[in-house]
Amino acid sequence: MVSAALRTVMLAAEGAGELQGAGVLHGAAEHPVCGDQVELSVRIAGGCIAELAWRARGCPASMAVPAVAVAVLRGAPVGEVALRLRAELARLGDLAAAERHAERLFLRAFAAATGC
Repeated sequence: MVSAALRTVMLAAEGAGELQGAGVLHGAAEHPVCGDQVELSVRIAGGCIAELAWRARGCPASMAVPAVAVAVLRGAPVGEVALRLRAELARLGDLAAAERHAERLFLRAFAAATGC
């Protein structure tokens, strides 16, 4: 079960939805066993994340991770995504071992969108 802090972020669902328009990159990933899915829309400007939106289906962790990402990654250099996300998840109480797939799922969707 996600921590109380992660649950709060998940329920706020910041960035839920999809970006439209020029320069928007799209990526998705699905967990092959449990079926959790994450879809991302990303706009990159100057090598940094200008905007990030998401849609997710599955366990609470798979919905919490993209919501955390929106809050912590806006303005972040693309090359620092994994490091910044990991640090923020840890700060918010982290994911249990059985929930770590949600972090990897987000990173796979991000890679699919950006090639990074």
